[in-house]
Amino acid sequence: MTKSTRELSRQLTKLLRQVVEEGVEITITSRGKPVAVLCAYERYRKLSRREALERLMELAEEHLAGLTLEETYHKAREELEAR
Repeated sequence: MTKSTRELSRQLTKLLRQVVEEGVEITITSRGKPVAVLCAYERYRKLSRREALERLMELAEEHLAGLTLEETYHKAREELEAR
């Protein structure tokens, strides 16, 4: 569902009820362009966790690229011992 900021401000209570009770997601537009999405809090939390996990995976790939498991172990051990 898509609503303009004007429609959102006029119908906020009704639209919020649809988001919470029916799981509807609303794309909010300003001057015809999407600017935000209104979704249930649990959906937001799941998306946030997934985004964080994907970022961790990217970082792991960057830092561990080309290293074997044994090299990774030794490198991690050296770093821990240096502390």
